[in-house]
Amino acid sequence: MEIDFLERLLDAAGPSGFEVRPAHVWRKGAESFADRVGVDVSGNSVAELNPQGSPRVMLAGHIDEIGLQVTHIDEHGFLFVDEIGGWDAQVVVGQRVTLLARGRDVMGVVGKKPIHLVKPDERSKASKIEELWVDIGATSRAEVADLGIRVGDPMVLATSMVRLAG
Repeated sequence: MEIDFLERLLDAAGPSGFEVRPAHVWRKGAESFADRVGVDVSGNSVAELNPQGSPRVMLAGHIDEIGLQVTHIDEHGFLFVDEIGGWDAQVVVGQRVTLLARGRDVMGVVGKKPIHLVKPDERSKASKIEELWVDIGATSRAEVADLGIRVGDPMVLATSMVRLAG
């Protein structure tokens, strides 16, 4: 597969339950080699090559990624989250995220209580997802609402593909 196609696919945010963007990228890419491309009644993207051929073979895979979902918006505009999929909360702290709000993407950063406010006996304890929040730069719940963000909105880590040596 072309590396450009892979990069477009990886850059399309699609946490579980919100896979519209990567599915669209995949279908557009499949049009270049498939006889038929579409969506089945369950919302799965499907491409057929030589549909009358024999034997018939199906390749299936997942197109989603792990993410986070807004569970609460506090009076200061911070977003509290829960996981979509399995996360190690230590990996999430300090990461940039892309929130998939209505009509636009909003960038944020995952934060937690600063170390100087953490009691010494708690410093070695692992963070929990429910102790983290996302700062999008808003200063109030109303400002968050003006950005089109609501409880239930998903987000993913704001990453891009990198080419490693080798």
